[in-house]
Amino acid sequence: MGRDRDETRADDLAGLFARAPFEANGWDTALKALASHTGSARAQLLALGERHAAFNWVTDANPTFLTEFDTIGGYRPDVNYRVATTRAPLELTWEVHYTAARAISTNEAYLDYVRRHDAEFGVQMVLSQRPGVLFGLAALHGQAEGHTTEAQREVFRRIGPTVLDAIRLQDAIEHQGAALLKGSLESMSSAAILLDAVGKVCGMTSAAQALLGPWTLQVRSAALHAVRQDIDQRLQARIAAALTGLDTGPADLWLRSEDSLILIDVRTLPRQDWSFGFAPRVLVTLRAPLAASHVPARRLAEALHLTTAEAEVVMLLAQGHSRQTVAQMRKVSVQTVVAQLRTIFQKCGVNREAELVAIARTVIEMASR
Repeated sequence: MGRDRDETRADDLAGLFARAPFEANGWDTALKALASHTGSARAQLLALGERHAAFNWVTDANPTFLTEFDTIGGYRPDVNYRVATTRAPLELTWEVHYTAARAISTNEAYLDYVRRHDAEFGVQMVLSQRPGVLFGLAALHGQAEGHTTEAQREVFRRIGPTVLDAIRLQDAIEHQGAALLKGSLESMSSAAILLDAVGKVCGMTSAAQALLGPWTLQVRSAALHAVRQDIDQRLQARIAAALTGLDTGPADLWLRSEDSLILIDVRTLPRQDWSFGFAPRVLVTLRAPLAASHVPARRLAEALHLTTAEAEVVMLLAQGHSRQTVAQMRKVSVQTVVAQLRTIFQKCGVNREAELVAIARTVIEMASR
């Protein structure tokens, strides 16, 4: 009878996790049930990146429990004995492993942290690992609960595969949202790069792809980097701030490409409750007067019956550049630009540059809507 009851409770718990991606507060409900089934004060589900936690959900936790975790570097194995004892996916570690790790090296700041929050003991399981991020499930015990029992650890063994399946389902749902957002940005001809909760590139428009190169930006190990080291340091600082939800300030990161300038803007995207970090968390937009504006130039050419080269000249003038600057950006002589303008004036039926710019700005504004 006892075993049948345990199996029934395990089946009920598995059902809660299976429904979690589809129900409001479904993950919170399932985690609280897991805490109850394992005699734990709190249950925890988290994803650890290389530099910070992508998310860290702990049921019924004091808010300082989460903020202090990041402050002391709780995602690092040299700090957190729980992280140091992680094993292969779906294998358990518990107090006996924690004790062994602490005998080798004890981080006093982390030990003080878990004791103050009454979470020194427990059992945990790595659910999955992918490059740059680890997903883990844990039951946290304090002094009142003491060490976990074999029966409580058996709950973890049974529920682990079901929780992993639910995470994969949540992954698919969030990636679908990322694809929809990327499609919307693509339709607006935006040069945009999407980053997930651990700062990895999870989407990029074709306009942004066109701006990457040996002189500007590159994606290395799924992370976005500026080629110039000084710019990259500032870019990484902006990305780190955006990942934590901080305002990154005005766009003022400039890169010089082979034929133009690129302005980089980094912004935090609105966060959703119970997001696993697969969904885009940061939007990086690139603005270049020439290379990033190939679609407006094409539309300008169509509207005014110009060649692509002529349309690019008009577009740069409409952005306020002088004829000398246009010549430099296009790597031609000023005389060439003047000769092109004579043809452009004739095609557009104007006599002055100001008239041409006014027409061009109207076309660009309409094409951008």
